[in-house]
Amino acid sequence: MHRHVFSEGRRRQLQVVAVATIFVVVAAVLAGLVAGSINTLTATADAIDDGRARHAAAGALQSLRKQLGATVRDNAYWDDAFEQVNSDARVDWTVENWGSTTADYPLYDTAIVVDSRNVPVIAYRNGAPMEVPPAQFFGNFSALLKAARRAGPSDPVPVHFVHSSAGTALIGAAAIQPFEREPSMRPQDFYVLVFAKHITPAVVAEVSESFNIAGLSLDPYPVPGRLEAILTDVAGNKVAAFTWPSQAPGTKSYAMVASDLRAAGAVLVVFLCGIGIVGAVTVRSLKASERRARYRALRDPLTGLLNRAGLLESMSGISAEANSNTPVIKLHFIDLDGFKAVNDAWGHNVGDELIVAVSHRLMETLPENAIIARLGGDEFAVVTIENPYLPASDIGHRIQRGLSRIFEIGGRTIEIGASVGVATSPSGMIETGELIRRADIALYRAKDLGRGQTVDFEDSFDDDTNRQAALEAQLRTTLAAGNIDVAFQALFDAKSGSICGVEALARWITEGGDRIAPDVFIPLAERSGLIDQLGLQVLKKSLQAATSWPAIGLAVNVSPLQLKNPRFVKQVTDALETADFDPRRLSIELTEGVLISDPEQARRAIDGLKAAGIKVALDDFGSGFASVGTLRQFGFDRMKVDRSLIATLDHDQNAGAVLHATIALANALDIPVTAEGIETEAQAEVLRVSGCDALQGYLFSRPISAEQFTEAYFNGKRDLGKDRSAA
Repeated sequence: MHRHVFSEGRRRQLQVVAVATIFVVVAAVLAGLVAGSINTLTATADAIDDGRARHAAAGALQSLRKQLGATVRDNAYWDDAFEQVNSDARVDWTVENWGSTTADYPLYDTAIVVDSRNVPVIAYRNGAPMEVPPAQFFGNFSALLKAARRAGPSDPVPVHFVHSSAGTALIGAAAIQPFEREPSMRPQDFYVLVFAKHITPAVVAEVSESFNIAGLSLDPYPVPGRLEAILTDVAGNKVAAFTWPSQAPGTKSYAMVASDLRAAGAVLVVFLCGIGIVGAVTVRSLKASERRARYRALRDPLTGLLNRAGLLESMSGISAEANSNTPVIKLHFIDLDGFKAVNDAWGHNVGDELIVAVSHRLMETLPENAIIARLGGDEFAVVTIENPYLPASDIGHRIQRGLSRIFEIGGRTIEIGASVGVATSPSGMIETGELIRRADIALYRAKDLGRGQTVDFEDSFDDDTNRQAALEAQLRTTLAAGNIDVAFQALFDAKSGSICGVEALARWITEGGDRIAPDVFIPLAERSGLIDQLGLQVLKKSLQAATSWPAIGLAVNVSPLQLKNPRFVKQVTDALETADFDPRRLSIELTEGVLISDPEQARRAIDGLKAAGIKVALDDFGSGFASVGTLRQFGFDRMKVDRSLIATLDHDQNAGAVLHATIALANALDIPVTAEGIETEAQAEVLRVSGCDALQGYLFSRPISAEQFTEAYFNGKRDLGKDRSAA
């Protein structure tokens, strides 16, 4: 019996020991499995985040290359650029269009143009000529040029990283060629355009913020213990590396709950639940990080609206779902009227507050389903989706009304407006890029019409664009052949009636015999970058003709864009020297536009002209905002009263008083006054009595050719008004 009891106790002990052993073993195995799972989750989370960071870094490098490549391609595959670099004006043109922009252009800080022998035409960096030859400044420069010439029109533009004397740079090159290259053209004969952007600390910081890569830095070599993305040159060699520390979100997440897990180590279920919590926290953290990065990539940081990338993605999504039942899609491009004046008057902080206020006003004004984006600066976009079976909503005018209301910002009352261009895609039939192009064209048309205009795109706009392009090509050909004509209109002394001067006026007759008005071809020349060439050609022809008319002055009109050219004064003095023309006989006439838009440059140009002995006259006084302060500040040698003040003499009782006060103002400042646009003897008499010393208009003479003026000058004619043959 005792033996039986003992045996039973032994058996139970063995069972307890066995159960305990099994429990210990199972617990140990489970603990090991749990510990292994924790380590795996932690390492996986770290690896996922590292992979995301590597992918973001690769995307950043690709974005930098793609952005610079697109910029090089847009500037190189350009008909105007191809014509200009193969003309005598290549240096001036390339400096104006590429060299000078390196001073503050965000996409590149270096611009180089080389000819077919790889000899630099220009080499500019940060707005100034480079002191070191490009081949010495940039590594593998010749290899880049070879790659650019090997690339065909459909090939990607070669863009690579290089060592430079100023550090690491992203550089791209493309052969300058027409948009549609003829088969007979040889790539080895092309000029090559090179743009480079140095990877400065500011660029690294922008990449770090834009792509959510904390602690990003540019290092010459990979750094042990840090993640890396290698920057390679045209030959595939390492140039530098983006490096950054691993954020290790899994490790950090585990550290946050480690104490709780250790405290709950005796309870397996709690321990396993803790593992689940760690995993859930890690996954949520990564998902939240991804959501934040995506939000930043698609949103404007100032207003919180969609940015250009966000707008494109939204529109692409709408287009992808388009079908025959899709409602009408309308894209509105908005440009604020008067925003620049706000920035100039109160600074960019107030301008930023105004931009935010505009975004809020748009959200208040427009329907909830409207997609609103800020494209940059003072440009916005609105996409609406409308039912094709209901009357169209007038979103453009709702935008106009909303933005025309006064804004109260920091105690200031600000009034602006908007120009709106609208493009419509019925049933999503028009692809996104074309819809954007149409809205952009409509916006430019609205801005041309003045403030507060809404314009819907019409097919005829493309016809107008094509006509303008054809007219520009004709003007370019005419200028290249030196065939711009110059007419001359005499100025007469108000007291003696004798000829005291002559004004040169540009005239253009096409090869087909069409007369193109100056108010058409001069703005065309300004838009197409031909105004410097046009103005210089008119100046040279005027000086050549006026050498035959001693003792009288010559007046030549100048575009505000010419005055902004830093080489303008040198061009004028060179032309005077070539023509052997007395600078004191030349008067440069300019309007007040440049005085308001860029007073510092205007001051430098005017001082340079006056230092050379050239007179400077303010044209069209009374038509704009020029003040007494303007007349004093710039020290004009002559003032020309705008013809609008003279034309009103015949039907406005107050016109005489206004005109008399204007002339009296000039006389008080000892500034001689010329009156233009005189058509009647009554107008001439009023102007003589008011104090004008020089008169001009159809009453005395129409614009005539140089030969006709020479005949009139030497025959002593005083009244050319009966000679109606215009040049």
